[in-house]
Amino acid sequence: MIFVRQIKARLFLLFIPVMSLVPACNQNHEDLQTRQPYFEEEKPLPELVKSEGIIKVGQTLEQILTPYNLARTEVYEIARAFAQNFDVRHIRPGKTYIVYTDSVGTFQKFEYIDDQELCITVERDSTDEFLAQRIKIPVITKIESLNGRVSTTLYDAIIELNESPELIVLFSDIFQWDIDFFIDPRHGDEFRIIYEKTYLLHPDRPDSLGEFVRYGRILAGQYFLKGEALTAVYFDNAPGQSGYYDLDGKSFQKTFLKSPLNYRRISSYFSGARRHPILKKLRPHYAVDYAAPMGTPVSAAADGIVVEKGYNSGLGNYLKIRHHNQRYTTLYGHLSRFANGIAEGVRVRQKDIIAYVGKTGIATGPHLHYAFYDRNIPINPLKIKNTSGDPILLQNRQSFDAAKSDMLLLLNRINSHFAYSPYAHIKPSSLGIGPVGLSER
Repeated sequence: MIFVRQIKARLFLLFIPVMSLVPACNQNHEDLQTRQPYFEEEKPLPELVKSEGIIKVGQTLEQILTPYNLARTEVYEIARAFAQNFDVRHIRPGKTYIVYTDSVGTFQKFEYIDDQELCITVERDSTDEFLAQRIKIPVITKIESLNGRVSTTLYDAIIELNESPELIVLFSDIFQWDIDFFIDPRHGDEFRIIYEKTYLLHPDRPDSLGEFVRYGRILAGQYFLKGEALTAVYFDNAPGQSGYYDLDGKSFQKTFLKSPLNYRRISSYFSGARRHPILKKLRPHYAVDYAAPMGTPVSAAADGIVVEKGYNSGLGNYLKIRHHNQRYTTLYGHLSRFANGIAEGVRVRQKDIIAYVGKTGIATGPHLHYAFYDRNIPINPLKIKNTSGDPILLQNRQSFDAAKSDMLLLLNRINSHFAYSPYAHIKPSSLGIGPVGLSER
């Protein structure tokens, strides 16, 4: 679902002309309703010439504007007007800017496209003053649905339905405590998703959607694994406790992650007698080895405290984390390096990046050696019986049951093959959304 994001305050921008599909900002905020920049190619006034570039670190705004024969006082006034409308500390590399000049090359306007919804403009007026505007492009959020079957992987199935990897991450994150999507899915598994998508709003046709901007929340999801349905419903249980719950109101978030990284395959399982690939001897292997590319991030399997950080001739770079009830400990070995800030005594939260996959110590290739201990006794990490987080609060049970009923209705109707239907009965108090339309594919 993790993006991530900030750069230090400065106006260092490198002028690099590029072709871009990002349209120019509206010339006047009051004319926003008559303009259609995101739905057809914008046509600047004939006398203006448009040059586009990409923001880079290392150059000043003055250097961006140097080709346009501006006096230093004019550059200063442009920068001052810009800063009054946008915090320069939030200017980000990779964003688009546009410079407009007239037919004789005189600067007329500068635009910074922060994202699809926001544009900052600085424009020369008839008195040669520079005026800035902060233009917010209106958006609309729609509720959509997706239904499919797995033939190879969940990734392939969702991509084939013309959705992006961001949705795959959002969906898999919900079930990550119960399903390891690298080894658990089987051919024929079915999934259903009710989710939010935000689009640019067409100024003249409110019923018509413009360019896709981003995904919002997944409101409900189902995954049918080996014939068993896992159903998750989004709910605001309490301040700071928004999350996903099963049909009994139990939290989908569990004490331990199913696996602490995204991996390619399990290269070695938990065993009391494994033939060591290098030493060529039978030795116990009280851990699971996850083969993954060098540098793959490793996450903390649960909240806890780093109790050991060091190097071992066999494990190479390793970390050991004791978890809050002090009964359980997890160990991570063969690491290439540790994440910034990781040290003995540091508290970590579940899913915090703690290190990166490597092949230090005795290892044939890059992988994570992941071990789990219960009162110092090694346990197979693949057979841990996880416990759920906090359930739905008693005072919220009625609201949750209403939200659950609404979401089950939508999930069950995904297969009815309707294109667009209103669901005004969905309660904003229970789901955090107003009347919605559900579009299905």
